[in-house]
Amino acid sequence: MAETVAEYGTPAEAAYEKLSVSLPAELLQEVRQAARESGTSVSGVIAAALRQSLDRVEQDRLDQALAQDASDNEAWARDAMAMAARGWADLKW
Repeated sequence: MAETVAEYGTPAEAAYEKLSVSLPAELLQEVRQAARESGTSVSGVIAAALRQSLDRVEQDRLDQALAQDASDNEAWARDAMAMAARGWADLKW
């Protein structure tokens, strides 16, 4: 856990804002335990979890864009192959 939290650490000069959130008691216990085990703060554990979640959302968005691009490229390639085939068929040797 410490490696994961450290990866998402912020520089000391970063701006911080206080935020009040409500969490289920069981989840808060797990977060506190993770903070103890990793030697970081509860805020650090929550920040790391949020960063990972936001990174997954961004990756999903990129994956969808790439899939759409691949689909467009495949359609273009099919059309280009059909035109090339017609061109080769009409070619007089």
